[in-house]
Amino acid sequence: MTERQFAALPVKKVFFYLTIPSILSMVFSSVYMMADGIFVGRFIGSQALAAVNLVMPIMMIVLALPNMIAVGSSVKVSTALGEGNIEKAKRLFSASVLMVTCTGLVFTLLGILFLKPLIGTVIRDAALAALAYDYARFFVYGLPFIMPLFAMDNFLRVCGRAKYSMCVNVIVSVLNIVLDWVFIVQLHLGIEFSAISTGISMMLGSALSFAPFFTKKMTLHFAKPQISAKEVWGILYNGSSEFFSGIAGSFTATVINGFLLTLGGAAAVAGYGIVMYIDTLLVGVLYGVLDAIQPAVSYNLGAKEIKRTFSFFKISSITTAVVSLGCMVGILAFPDRLARIFAKGSDQEVMNMTIAALILFSPSYLFTWYNMVTSAFLTAMDQPKESMLIMAFRAIIFPLICLVLLTLFMGVYGVFFAATLSGALTFVAAVIIWNKSARHLRRMV
Repeated sequence: MTERQFAALPVKKVFFYLTIPSILSMVFSSVYMMADGIFVGRFIGSQALAAVNLVMPIMMIVLALPNMIAVGSSVKVSTALGEGNIEKAKRLFSASVLMVTCTGLVFTLLGILFLKPLIGTVIRDAALAALAYDYARFFVYGLPFIMPLFAMDNFLRVCGRAKYSMCVNVIVSVLNIVLDWVFIVQLHLGIEFSAISTGISMMLGSALSFAPFFTKKMTLHFAKPQISAKEVWGILYNGSSEFFSGIAGSFTATVINGFLLTLGGAAAVAGYGIVMYIDTLLVGVLYGVLDAIQPAVSYNLGAKEIKRTFSFFKISSITTAVVSLGCMVGILAFPDRLARIFAKGSDQEVMNMTIAALILFSPSYLFTWYNMVTSAFLTAMDQPKESMLIMAFRAIIFPLICLVLLTLFMGVYGVFFAATLSGALTFVAAVIIWNKSARHLRRMV
């Protein structure tokens, strides 16, 4: 499929052609992240698992900027292609990849200088901080080679190469799991080799993702990276909701970890971390749908096919709702079995915390799908302010309010239930914001 067919083929055919490979990609990516948690938790220990969970928000903040560039530029490139402006699309594509790579270099230099004191400030427990630093430093060293993968994955889908993107992600995921197994299970090496496994796998993924763009077989290929200050601002502005989501979510996760350490100790951090690994699988599937469909939505918007845009919204909503409800039912039915996958059966404290967290957290999936769909579509429709507002409610405002209030009455269990209550509040806000924006878009028909 080429990008020109985004506006020509039936909506359902475009949707499933784009989303099925993307969902499989995200499932494999989520599985290898879960595998990291399984290998670290079962073969190194719950302290190491807690250390990874404590440092992960810092890593997400680092990756938020390239993700902002990737999302913002892919929307602009897709819209330019829909308008028939191929040269503009090539310029923006090339400049965006260069911006992402340079961002990786800057963060590597900053990490070499400031990572250790930063982790020591965030994590007061010296033993946990040492483990977290061992994990994070090798990840930071590879950032210039890892970050481009996020952008290239988006651009492969922009060019209709969803299946190739899927193959790259599957290779990355399988290689990471194999390396984890070799380093941690067979060779009994430390936590840092979990990060090394991820780095090696993602570097290979970056190389494979770059390869098609050095030819002229696709609409997009590397050209002289010319971009104006206005275009840079447009990319950053349009991707700002994704950036804000990453920053806000990581900040909130850091606050949550602080509450967990205070109210429940390392066992609570490990238990909640297991919930986050499982949550990664569901959220990964939802992102697989929404990231895949973004180029088609932006292309149709650029081609003034507004009715098709709303058709994509409808089918995306139905699909993500069904997946979310299915995951909630599965978690509520088998919380003990899911906990046992990650935690040692003998570690009863972590097991109990994990089961409680799963039961209290899983009802949030009643609302997660809609909050993500509306925010993603508003970004694809070049309405970043409205998307950012939903992101703000979902990632920081309501979670922090619920966290403070619920822990006063429920203690550590209030942390586990905060996602459900904040998700419900965000759902109400998202309905209002989407309906208002949709009315405005329909006037364009």
